[in-house]
Amino acid sequence: MRLYAQTILIIGITILTIAAILLVTFELTVMGSLSGLEQEYALEDLHRAENSVYGEGTRLAGISQDWGVWDDTYNYMISGNPEYISSNFAISTLRGLNLYSIALYNLNGTLVSGISTAQHNITSDPMPEDMVMLLQENPLLSGSPDGIHGIIMDDLTPLVVSSHPILNSEMQGPPHGTVVVASLLDNARISELSRNILQNITITPVSDRSSESLVQDVPGNNQIDNYQSIITDISGQPALSIKITERRDLSRSGIYSRIFLITSLLILTILFMGLASWLLNRIIISPLQDLNRDLLTIGNSGLLSGRIQTRRDDEIGDLATSINTMIGSFELAQRERISSEHRLARLVELVEEGICLIGPDNLIWFANPALASIFETTPHELTGRCPETLFSPHDPEDQIQGDCVTGMKPGHHELHTRTKSGRDIWIRVTLAPYPLETGRMGELCVVTDISQYRTAEHELLLSNKKLSLLGSMTRHDIVNQLTTIRGMLGLIRRKNADTSLTQLISSAEDAAEKINKHIEFSKEYQKAGIEKPRWQDLRTVWNLAYAMSRRKGLTFTVNGENYEIYADQLLQKVFYNLIENSLKHGKNVFYITISTQREGTDLLIIYSDDGGGIPDTMKDRIFERGVGAGTGWGLFFAKEVLSLTGMDIRESGTFGIGAEFVITVPEEVFRPVPGYVSDSNPEDDPGNEEHDN
Repeated sequence: MRLYAQTILIIGITILTIAAILLVTFELTVMGSLSGLEQEYALEDLHRAENSVYGEGTRLAGISQDWGVWDDTYNYMISGNPEYISSNFAISTLRGLNLYSIALYNLNGTLVSGISTAQHNITSDPMPEDMVMLLQENPLLSGSPDGIHGIIMDDLTPLVVSSHPILNSEMQGPPHGTVVVASLLDNARISELSRNILQNITITPVSDRSSESLVQDVPGNNQIDNYQSIITDISGQPALSIKITERRDLSRSGIYSRIFLITSLLILTILFMGLASWLLNRIIISPLQDLNRDLLTIGNSGLLSGRIQTRRDDEIGDLATSINTMIGSFELAQRERISSEHRLARLVELVEEGICLIGPDNLIWFANPALASIFETTPHELTGRCPETLFSPHDPEDQIQGDCVTGMKPGHHELHTRTKSGRDIWIRVTLAPYPLETGRMGELCVVTDISQYRTAEHELLLSNKKLSLLGSMTRHDIVNQLTTIRGMLGLIRRKNADTSLTQLISSAEDAAEKINKHIEFSKEYQKAGIEKPRWQDLRTVWNLAYAMSRRKGLTFTVNGENYEIYADQLLQKVFYNLIENSLKHGKNVFYITISTQREGTDLLIIYSDDGGGIPDTMKDRIFERGVGAGTGWGLFFAKEVLSLTGMDIRESGTFGIGAEFVITVPEEVFRPVPGYVSDSNPEDDPGNEEHDN
């Protein structure tokens, strides 16, 4: 999804969430409060309606009491004076009192006289028969001293009735009957009650007389209706259901407020989304699109000299400036890379070594002219060719028989192969991993024609053998002549008693002995460099050198990690000379310790004894030829043999405490070994793998 769509979506979701929270809050607070208020108002109005109905009974109770404790009524029940009826029992009286009927009953419950608005002709029966029976059936004539009032039902017509015993005005004397007044709850009376309480009242008979009083709210269209209360009759049974109906003004106002809130939120959301979209597009999206378009233009052109044009002083402007800086850095790096590639390409073309790049498919991807010249072909012919066809050994007895170059480990390898014309050559192949632009690994191969070196080496070895043979013959002849001379000098000494001549003979014998020692040294020195160096186990060589000394009472210790040293085969003789030097000149040497430690990329072999040590003035001269208390050849010989493979030796001990010789071994002529072989000397001749580690 694009950034513009994501931002609009996030803004829209945020606004809708806020709107939903506002609506839920509005419903829970405002609408809930309005509904609660409406219900409270409705219940209050319902209670007022109930009170109005019950108030009608109270009003009739007052009227019945007025008639019941009136002396005229009391006297009438005794005398039966008709004037009382003619002057008081009139329709106008009922209407003035809002009564439906007035009836007088004697103590036996028999109607004495009565009048009802249902009869308009006074000459006819003043009380309907059904009315008389209704009043008699209800407990109105029980003679209660306080009277009785309540509701009775005439079929489905509710009547509010009240009775009171007939007494004198002083409320004394025995009662002479009961006065009963009734009021009809017809539509007119209900309308009058509604006007009095300012509510619409609906009074209906209860069809199920066993139902209990209830209050129920069933919302209608913008109205609160069916808020009702059950009123019991004079015997305590449900009689009337009073209902009120009023407008839901508060709810309607809340609904209008809700609609207004939703409409306002919708309009604000649309306006805000539109404004946000316009601002987002103008301030962010459009500048970013311009920035992207400029970058695409620079990328498609391939020229890093192009720059993004912007005058904005904000984060996008800072981004454009940073991109321009980055492009400038890329441009500078590209120039340096191109210049470096040109120099490297020129160097690859001019070097005498053959160079080729082997891809992961084991094919030559690139070859320089020098490599083509070595194999007497052209770079074009070498490209796409398998290196195995170039580097396969010519002689089955060679070291890596039948191996393709991909089977060789990185490092140096010497191979015997042939050129295109069939000429035998010796080459040195150097392999190293090379990362390719595709992310995969290839191999960089450097090939050197060492045929001349091999020939020169062979000729040098042949010359050394001739010189060695000549030296051996010469030394043999000299030793024979020295033996003759020493024998003759012995005969002369025995046959001549002259003291002065004897001294001359001794001097001649000493000179002959020195000549013999020189010959012995030359014999040992001649061996140095004759044989090829090889890898030798350091601990094993030290132990063999110590075994040659045959000195009892000497503690010889080798500490530190074990290594293999690439050195001349006279290395054991070098170590033996150091031990012999300590035993001859150290004066009471009992401990000799050998230790190894690393110093940077070099290895240090430290030889120390507990003898007298070497004076400071002699530390630099003891490795010179002929310097020392003996022949002066031991340490000179050690330094010369070690130097054949790049090693060096120096003395760093303290005079009077002991001698200490430090042999420095370069990185390429030592390698660690995993274990220690104490009684064998491994014959690990590296052959053609010189300086492989």
